[in-house]
Amino acid sequence: MASIKFSICFLLLSSSLFVISTSQAVEQTLQPKPSAVLSDKGYHAMSLTLDTILESVIMPAMQSINHSNTTFTLFCPRDQAFFNSKYPQPPLTLLKYHVVPFKFDRDKIEACVGHGSNVRTLLPDHPLVVTSLPTRTGGSYASINRVKITEWDVYNNGRLIVHGIEDFFDPAFQTLLYPQYDTVVTKVQSRGFSWQREVIGNWIILVALVAACTCVLILISFFFDNPSDKDDVQYYPLYY
Repeated sequence: MASIKFSICFLLLSSSLFVISTSQAVEQTLQPKPSAVLSDKGYHAMSLTLDTILESVIMPAMQSINHSNTTFTLFCPRDQAFFNSKYPQPPLTLLKYHVVPFKFDRDKIEACVGHGSNVRTLLPDHPLVVTSLPTRTGGSYASINRVKITEWDVYNNGRLIVHGIEDFFDPAFQTLLYPQYDTVVTKVQSRGFSWQREVIGNWIILVALVAACTCVLILISFFFDNPSDKDDVQYYPLYY
């Protein structure tokens, strides 16, 4: 009797797991591809570039992070930005500058991000900078590197979030206006400051040694130029 109950429970558990896995597979099958969603919403140029970003930028980063639940946020320029002669075919480094390796949506920027905050990207040592914040009334918009975020959550499947922006982010903006966020510059500056402190310390020691030698020379010259009282005694011959 017990074996029959165990068999029934096993069959029920197996069937429930099969139903769950089947429903997940159907859901994944029915879920539209992100490139198709971007194309439908008017981001045609970025939809053609998205496969390159996923394969060359996001997938290697996901493997290096080694965390299956990592969420990536992509900032998607509109088609007009691609017609700019500066970025007709955006390089891989520029695409990395538009990917944030965590969830970054409107709720997060309103809750815990301040004006002037830096946002880490997949381009090493080059973060983004929050230059304006949205308001709950909709009176102002959020901008990053002074580029307006025109549309939130163009695509969101829990693993990839895409926001629409009006133009490409320029890495020179952060490097020139916010160099304190540049890790490379910070390291160079810290090494420069330590080098300056070392030079100043050596100069202090050198000045102290010169001063001590000068004092010794002054004392020696004083004793030689002013003989003792014994040298002042005049000796007269004795006449008998």
